[in-house]
Amino acid sequence: MPKSSNDRVLSELKRNKNKGITHWDFPSGFALRSRIADLRSRGYQILTNLERNADNKGNHARYFLMKEI
Repeated sequence: MPKSSNDRVLSELKRNKNKGITHWDFPSGFALRSRIADLRSRGYQILTNLERNADNKGNHARYFLMKEI
Protein backbone atom coordinates (compact mmCIF):
# COMPACT_ATOMS: atom_id res chain seq x y z
CA MET A 1 0.00 0.00 0.00
CA PRO A 2 1.43 3.42 -0.94
CA LYS A 3 2.41 5.77 1.87
CA SER A 4 0.55 9.03 2.40
CA SER A 5 2.49 12.21 1.68
CA ASN A 6 2.75 12.91 5.41
CA ASP A 7 4.08 9.41 6.08
CA ARG A 8 6.60 9.84 3.29
CA VAL A 9 7.89 13.12 4.76
CA LEU A 10 8.02 11.66 8.26
CA SER A 11 9.98 8.68 6.97
CA GLU A 12 12.49 11.00 5.26
CA LEU A 13 12.82 13.14 8.39
CA LYS A 14 13.61 10.03 10.44
CA ARG A 15 16.02 8.66 7.85
CA ASN A 16 17.87 11.98 7.53
CA LYS A 17 17.82 12.95 11.20
CA ASN A 18 21.29 14.54 11.14
CA LYS A 19 21.22 16.17 7.71
CA GLY A 20 17.56 17.19 7.53
CA ILE A 21 15.44 17.45 4.40
CA THR A 22 14.65 20.16 1.85
CA HIS A 23 12.21 20.50 -1.02
CA TRP A 24 14.97 19.15 -3.31
CA ASP A 25 14.53 15.75 -1.69
CA PHE A 26 11.07 15.46 -3.29
CA PRO A 27 9.63 15.72 -6.81
CA SER A 28 8.93 19.13 -8.26
CA GLY A 29 5.60 20.49 -7.05
CA PHE A 30 5.56 18.43 -3.84
CA ALA A 31 3.99 20.54 -1.06
CA LEU A 32 6.66 19.93 1.58
CA ARG A 33 5.85 23.03 3.63
CA SER A 34 2.22 21.91 3.90
CA ARG A 35 3.22 18.40 4.93
CA ILE A 36 5.52 19.85 7.60
CA ALA A 37 2.58 21.93 8.90
CA ASP A 38 0.41 18.79 8.98
CA LEU A 39 3.04 16.88 10.98
CA ARG A 40 3.45 19.77 13.41
CA SER A 41 -0.31 19.87 13.93
CA ARG A 42 -0.12 16.17 14.86
CA GLY A 43 2.44 16.98 17.57
CA TYR A 44 5.80 16.40 15.90
CA GLN A 45 8.46 18.96 16.78
CA ILE A 46 10.21 19.99 13.57
CA LEU A 47 12.96 22.61 13.43
CA THR A 48 13.25 24.87 10.39
CA ASN A 49 16.64 26.28 9.40
CA LEU A 50 16.82 28.80 6.58
CA GLU A 51 19.80 28.36 4.28
CA ARG A 52 21.11 30.45 1.43
CA ASN A 53 20.59 28.96 -2.02
CA ALA A 54 23.70 27.95 -3.95
CA ASP A 55 23.17 30.85 -6.38
CA ASN A 56 22.96 33.33 -3.45
CA LYS A 57 19.68 34.65 -4.85
CA GLY A 58 17.37 33.39 -2.14
CA ASN A 59 16.83 31.02 0.75
CA HIS A 60 15.35 27.60 1.27
CA ALA A 61 14.22 25.72 4.37
CA ARG A 62 15.89 22.63 5.80
CA TYR A 63 13.71 20.68 8.23
CA PHE A 64 14.87 18.52 11.14
CA LEU A 65 12.78 16.18 13.27
CA MET A 66 13.48 17.16 16.87
CA LYS A 67 10.91 15.10 18.74
CA GLU A 68 8.50 12.36 17.77
CA ILE A 69 5.08 11.87 19.34
